[in-house]
Amino acid sequence: MDGRRARPAFPSLNVCGRTKTFYKSPSNHHDHPPDQEPIPLPDIDLKDAASFDWWTDVSIRFSDQDPNLHVNNTAFAQYAEAGRVDYLNAMRRHLGIEPRSALASVQISYVNQLHYPGNVRVGTRLLRLGNKSYTLGQGLFAGDTVVATSEAVLVFFDYAKNASREVPAELRQAFENGARLVSD
Repeated sequence: MDGRRARPAFPSLNVCGRTKTFYKSPSNHHDHPPDQEPIPLPDIDLKDAASFDWWTDVSIRFSDQDPNLHVNNTAFAQYAEAGRVDYLNAMRRHLGIEPRSALASVQISYVNQLHYPGNVRVGTRLLRLGNKSYTLGQGLFAGDTVVATSEAVLVFFDYAKNASREVPAELRQAFENGARLVSD
C-alpha cells in the first residue's frame, strides 16, 4: 500500500452494468455519520422498465430533431430534467417533504435513437441517499425500447445560507422505512 489507510466500503451498487462502491470519508470530512449509513438498495438496471415505479410522459417536439431527423442529444437532457422535476414535486406532494436541492452532476448514456413524432416515458427512482446528497436514476423509453439512461446527483441546499445541508430526517426515515413513489 502507498501509506494511505484503506477506507471501509459500503455495499457495492451495480448501475448500468457498472459496479460502484461508496466509501466512508475520512473522519474530519464525514459523508455519512456512523448513525446514518447509506440506505442499501438492490441491484438496479436502469435499462429495465420494471426498475421504475414513477413515470413521467414527455411529448417529443418537432424542434427536438437535429439535421439527421433524429432527436438531438440535448433533448434527452430536457426529458430527464422533466422526469426529475416531476419526481421531486411528487416527493413534496406525497411525502410532505420539500426537496430543495441543487443539481451537482448529470450523466446520460445514449442507447438508441429516438424520432419525432412520439412520446418518451421517463422512469425515475432513488439510487442512493447520502448525508447531504442523493442520486436519482432514470430510464428513458420509447414504447418498450430503452433510448437512454441517466444518473443525477443532487445536493440538499439551503438557499438562504448558500450552503449544502443535511438530508432532512423525515426523508431519510421515509426511505429507510421503504417509502416509494408510485405513479397513478
